Amino acid sequence: MKRKYMSEFGLHTFSSFVSLCYPNDLQTVSKEPRYHIYMINKIPKLTFIKGSLVIKEDSISVGINIKTETDNKSKTIDFSFHPLFNHNLFKYIIDKPSKSLTIQGENGGGAICRVLPFYLENGGYLDCEIVYIGQSYGKKGERDAFTRLKSHSTLQKIQSDHLFDSPESDIAITLWEFTPRLLTSFDGIRKEFEKSSQEDIDHMQKVLENPPLKIDKQLINITEAALINYFKPEYNQHFKNNFPDVGHDYKYYYDLDFNSILVELDPSAINAGVYSQETKYKVFNPIEYTLHPEMMRKSMFDIFGE
Repeated sequence: MKRKYMSEFGLHTFSSFVSLCYPNDLQTVSKEPRYHIYMINKIPKLTFIKGSLVIKEDSISVGINIKTETDNKSKTIDFSFHPLFNHNLFKYIIDKPSKSLTIQGENGGGAICRVLPFYLENGGYLDCEIVYIGQSYGKKGERDAFTRLKSHSTLQKIQSDHLFDSPESDIAITLWEFTPRLLTSFDGIRKEFEKSSQEDIDHMQKVLENPPLKIDKQLINITEAALINYFKPEYNQHFKNNFPDVGHDYKYYYDLDFNSILVELDPSAINAGVYSQETKYKVFNPIEYTLHPEMMRKSMFDIFGE
C-alpha cells in the first residue's frame, strides 16, 4: 500500500500534569492546571495504623495499611518536617476512619495529612483501576473537571455500587491536564505516493497554517474518545467500540486529513500506574490510532513496512 502523502501528520496529546485524590478532597487540589480529563478509579484501601506512631526529635514514623481484595500489607513511612524541627513539640492524632493524621502545634495551629497524598508523596506506589473516563470543557473551555464532578451522577452511582461490591478498595479521582504537539513523518525513501507533489505541498501548508497546538473542544473530545476506546472502562458507554469515527465531534482532524493520533500518559509522576479490566497502560508506550481504516490508509509510523 502506498502512503497517501510524502508528508503525513498526526496529533500527539500527552499528560503534562496529573493529580490523584479522594472525591471528598477535590476542593484541596490546585486549580492552576487546566484539568479537562478525569478518571474515576478503584484503588487499594489506605489507612493510617493506630498505635504505629513513633515520635523522635528529628523525625516521626507512621504505619500505613494497604488493603486490596487479595492482599493486606503495611508500610512504615519515616518523614521529617525539617531537620531543625523538634518533632516532639507537636501532637499527632489519627482520627477515625484513619484517613487523616492531624498534626497540632503548641498554640493549637497545625495541619491535616490525608493518607492518599501522604502515601504517594513518601514513596508509596498504587495501581489504579479505571472504571470511568470523562471530560468537561464547555464551548470555550469555561468548564473544568472540578465543575463537572460537583454533581456527577455516574460518580455517585460508582460510589453507591462500590459500597456493596468492593468494600476492600477506595474510590479516587485522577485529574489530567494534556498538552498537544504536532507529529510529522516524511518518507524520503519511496518515490510514489497516492497524491502528487503539489497536493502534498497544499496539504502540508493547510496543516501548518492550522496546527493543533492549543487546547480546544475537539482536542479534548478526541483525547477522551481515544482513552475510552483503549481502556474500555466498565461505566463508559460511548466510544468503547467505535473509535475513531468521522461522525464524532472531532471532525477538525479529518478536515485537515490527519493520519494518526497518539495519547500519552505518565502516571509515574505521582507514583501510580493505571489499568482497566481490558488492558494495562505501560509508560513510554503511548496509545496509538490511525484515523482511517488500515486497508485504506497507510500509517504514518509504518516507514519501512511493505
